[in-house]
Amino acid sequence: MMTAIRALALGLIFSAMACSGAKAPATGAAPAAGTSNQPAGQAATQPEPAKVNLGEVGSASDGAIYVALDKGYFAEQGIEIERTRFTTAADMVAPLGRGQLDVGGGAPSAGLLNAIARDIPLKIVADKGNVNKGFGFQAMVVRKDLWDSGAVKGPADLKGRPVALNARDITPEVMVDRYLRSGGLTINDVDVVTMGFPDMISGLTNGSVDAAFPIEPFVTQMVELGSGVVAARADEIIPGQQVAVILYGPDFVNNHPDVARRFMVAYVKGLRDYNDAFAKKDPEKKTEVVNILTQYTAVKDPALYDKMVMPGLDPNGKVSVDSLNDSQGWWIEKGSQTARADLSKVVDSQFVDYAVQQLGPYR
Repeated sequence: MMTAIRALALGLIFSAMACSGAKAPATGAAPAAGTSNQPAGQAATQPEPAKVNLGEVGSASDGAIYVALDKGYFAEQGIEIERTRFTTAADMVAPLGRGQLDVGGGAPSAGLLNAIARDIPLKIVADKGNVNKGFGFQAMVVRKDLWDSGAVKGPADLKGRPVALNARDITPEVMVDRYLRSGGLTINDVDVVTMGFPDMISGLTNGSVDAAFPIEPFVTQMVELGSGVVAARADEIIPGQQVAVILYGPDFVNNHPDVARRFMVAYVKGLRDYNDAFAKKDPEKKTEVVNILTQYTAVKDPALYDKMVMPGLDPNGKVSVDSLNDSQGWWIEKGSQTARADLSKVVDSQFVDYAVQQLGPYR
């Protein structure tokens, strides 16, 4: 039984947990002129060809990038994307700083902000994942037998119990601490166990952990397998938390600003298709976007997208600076972030502003 559960989980794991550099198809048909994503006053001449080196973690929050790749939005801007897979955004810092990568993206973390605060002038330029209302794709999941018996009814009952996180010093740890504080506890009052998302399913099933904080599709799988019960979704705990961002390297910003702007136009078009599918719930657009995601992520079953809660992606690429400040304040208080990053200098909105100017407001 345990082998079957683990195999099922591994078959569904978002490719964020993989480290291969395999590439999915990067081009597709460009949208017809006059669509809502067509840049206002787009020049008839083809943009100057450029190659952009992109670091990715391969999670569902990369959905807008995959849409832009598949639908030819980058090609439309004269951009060829070269993709490299990383485990975390923190692993992209050095190659972004050296100019080996132009664009990266992933979860904010103490390590990432430490590096930026010290001496690597990366720019946070766009949203790549949030938990706005209705998009709580992360959740606190409690072992089903504990929940059903009433042994764990809320955060206060987790005192001293093993709680699984996939890593420390990233935004999910801030989220778990906030959940525990609603019951008079802190992260220091539980036994934090770090493990991968598939192992969380096994841990809840065999009783080695009493609660876990997974992402989708693992949240849905835990519930369907009878391993856990959702105690709270992320959008209930910290609505609007910034859980992933797009990063530009200094060479890209300073030496290739035109390409950086064109990249963002393509990306924002992908964001808008994603929001048409999952925020507006346009049936035709959802079918199209889900088909793209089944190609580019490890979640291959289209039916799962009707059950899962998807990550939020701002249709204009707006970053929540308040959320980033909240997270870095928590890491500084904990001691894992040693230097405060000046977010007024780190978050650079000029590229999304340009894209919105070209595309018009999202409706």
